[in-house]
Amino acid sequence: MNRLNKGMLFAAALVAVSLSTAYADDVQFNNDKVSLLGTGVFGYSNVSPGRNVEVTLNGNNQDTRAGIFNLLPSGRAVCVELDQTAGQNVTYEIWLAHGRAGALLQMMDTFVTSNNRAAAFQIAMWEIAYDHAAGNPDNLSGNLFRYNQDATIRGFADQLLADTAGKSANYLYLRSDSKQDWAMVPEPASMVALGVGLAGLAARRRKR
Repeated sequence: MNRLNKGMLFAAALVAVSLSTAYADDVQFNNDKVSLLGTGVFGYSNVSPGRNVEVTLNGNNQDTRAGIFNLLPSGRAVCVELDQTAGQNVTYEIWLAHGRAGALLQMMDTFVTSNNRAAAFQIAMWEIAYDHAAGNPDNLSGNLFRYNQDATIRGFADQLLADTAGKSANYLYLRSDSKQDWAMVPEPASMVALGVGLAGLAARRRKR
């Protein structure tokens, strides 16, 4: 399926209604949100490429899958809330967001070339979501989120954190009241189909 068709499928999942349910307090979302674009219904087909890893959050060890979520009907994303689980046919608010997570997501296509790199990419996102968002320095051995299981994956994650330090960019934040929240960079075709320009929204944000 070509990129245009994927973008059209992504856009077709969107409906311009608002949710009236309560959401968990997410520091990254509160810091990065810009504009609500609409809502959409999504699921996922798999997490690939990726690896099973053991991470630590708030002192609790967790076994989980770290990698790239392949969404249905279209799109690739990484999760931002470790404690939640993905689901099928879940309604999400789709927000334009701007922050360090966007700078990381812009590197996905070129960086993620193996299972280890995909796992490292997700681990870097968790470090940004839990520690950077809370004002903590990058440190996968300390603070709220920790990862030390595999030296190769740890090295890749440290590289990503170093490469995104002090940088920010636009991205999409997919927010649910009960299931896994995701962060992703939209394909240009999907934004054209939506009639929404990221550059225009970013300009409005700067004016405010």
